[in-house]
Amino acid sequence: MTHQETSRRSVLAGLGLAAAAAAPMVAVAPPAQAATPENAAAVNSINLYPADAYGAVADGVADDSAALQRAIDAAAAAGGGTVVLRAGKQYLLGKSLRLKTGVALASDRARATLVLTSGYADPHVLAVKDVSVVTLRNLKLDCGERRPLLAGVHVTASTDVILDNLHVEGLTAGAYDRPSGVGSTALVRIGDSHRLQVVGCRLTKGYIGLNVVGNSTHILIDDCDVHDLSQFGMHVHGTVASHTEHLTISRCRVERIGGGPHPEFSGTPIYITSGGTIHPGAQKHRFVRATDNTLTGNYKAFKFGGNADMMAIYDIHDGFFDRNVIFGGGDAGLSTDRCRKLVIANNIIGHCNTVGINVWEVVDCTVVGNVVYNNYQNFDGHLIAEDRGGIRTYARDGKKSENVVIVGNRSFDDQATKTQDFGIFIHPRTRGVDIGANTLTGNKTGLFKTKSAEDITFSFVVTLDALPTTGWWDKNMVVQLRNPAPGQPSRWICTVGGTPGTWRPEAALDVPAAITAAPAYAGQLALANNALYVAKGTASAADWRKVGDLA
Repeated sequence: MTHQETSRRSVLAGLGLAAAAAAPMVAVAPPAQAATPENAAAVNSINLYPADAYGAVADGVADDSAALQRAIDAAAAAGGGTVVLRAGKQYLLGKSLRLKTGVALASDRARATLVLTSGYADPHVLAVKDVSVVTLRNLKLDCGERRPLLAGVHVTASTDVILDNLHVEGLTAGAYDRPSGVGSTALVRIGDSHRLQVVGCRLTKGYIGLNVVGNSTHILIDDCDVHDLSQFGMHVHGTVASHTEHLTISRCRVERIGGGPHPEFSGTPIYITSGGTIHPGAQKHRFVRATDNTLTGNYKAFKFGGNADMMAIYDIHDGFFDRNVIFGGGDAGLSTDRCRKLVIANNIIGHCNTVGINVWEVVDCTVVGNVVYNNYQNFDGHLIAEDRGGIRTYARDGKKSENVVIVGNRSFDDQATKTQDFGIFIHPRTRGVDIGANTLTGNKTGLFKTKSAEDITFSFVVTLDALPTTGWWDKNMVVQLRNPAPGQPSRWICTVGGTPGTWRPEAALDVPAAITAAPAYAGQLALANNALYVAKGTASAADWRKVGDLA
C-alpha cells in the first residue's frame, strides 16, 4: 500500500468514512491549489472536498473563510459531500460560513480549529439555515469573545442536522431578558429545526452553552460536556407561539454553571421553560426526557452567584426524568413548575440548598425510586427559615399541586449536623397526594409532615424499638414496635401531630374512653354506648375488642 493510500484511509476513518477507504485511489490537488474544471472530477470522485484544494492555507494568519465557502459551495453543487479540514491546523475566519444541503464540514477526531479575525463582525460563525442533511464533525470553534456574536453555531429552520464532537468556547458576554426569557448569546443555538443531534460536544467558557428555541422537534442532546458557563448550561425555551416536542437530554455532564459577580447570574445547569409565570398562555413542551445526566453545583446559594434549580423542568406536558445524578448547590436539585403528567424516577440527589425534589405546581406526577439526602444546606446562610423536606410538594398562592404519588423513595440525612428537616414535606396548597412505602430515616426534625388537609393519604409504617419521645410525628402515622413487652400492643397510631405526638394503641381506637382501663380478666365484657366489648387479654386497653352494636 502506498503512503498516499495509507494517509487517505486515515482521513476517511477520522471522518467516520472508513468503509469508503476501499474505493479506488484518486488524485488530490496540492494543498494550496484552488479547484479548477480540470481537477474537480478527481477531487470530487468520492465526495471529499479538501479545504486546501480550494485555497485554504490553515496557518491561523491568512483569512480562509472564502476558500472554505468555495469548498462548501462546490460540494453542494455536486449534490453533497464532505469538506475536509486538516486536524491540528488553525483556519482563520473573517466571515461566517454558510452550510448547504447535503454538506458536511469535518476534520478527524483531533479536530481542526476555527478562529476569528480581530475585526469579525457577523452574528454567527457556522450558519445552518433552511437546509437539510448537514453535519459538523470534529471541529473546535474559538469564538474569541467577539462582541457582535450571538451564537457560535446557529442552526435554524433546518432538518436532519448532526453536530458531532464539536468544541465551542469563548462567548461569555451576554444578557438575559426575563420578560421574554431569551438570552442574548449562546455557544450553540437551535431554532425551528427538526431531527437534530448534538452528540459528544464540549461547550465551555460561555454565557449559555446550548439554547433550543422556536418550534423544534426530535432533538437529541447526548454525551456532551457543558461547563464553566455564567447563565445556563442548556436552555430550552418556548413562548405563547412555540414549543419543543420529543426532546431527549442524556448522558451529559453539566457543572460549574453560574457563579458570576452579579445576582442575576444565578446559573441553571438544565433549564426547560416557556416562561409560564410571566406569560400564562405559554405553550407547553411535550414528550421531554432527561436521563443519565450528571449535574454538579457550585456550592453557593441563589442570588449569591450560585445555582438556581439544578434541573428546572417547567411548562412540560408528558415528561420522564430518570437516573440523573444531581449533587451540591442549587436551590432545588430537581424542580417542576406548571407541568402535567411527569415521572421522576431513580434519581440520586444530594446536598442542595433547599430540597432535593420539589414537586411545584404539577398535576399528575409520580415520584418513585429516588435517593434524596442531606439537603437544605443553605449555603451562604441567607435562606428564609421554613420547613423543607428531601421531597417536597409546593405551589404558589391560588395554585395547587394535585394527584401526586410518592412511593419507593429513600430520603434521609446522615450528617453529623443534620440539615434536612423532613424526609417528605407536604405543603398546604397540595391535594390528592398518595404517599406509599418510602424509607425515611435520620432527618433533622422528623420523617414526614403535612400541612395540607386536602385528600392526603399515606400507608407507610415506621418500625422502632420504643414509642417516639423526640421529633415531629404527623397525625395517623403508625409505629410498629420491634419487640413489645408482654401484653404491650405492637402497633400504635399518632392521634395528634406534634413533638413527639399523642399515641394510642391502634387496636383500641374504637373503644370508648369509659372502658379503656386494662381489663380485669380475659373474657370480661363491657357495655358502652349501646355496644358490647370483650377483653381478649389483661394487660392494656388494646386488649378490648368490639363485639357488636346492641341497638
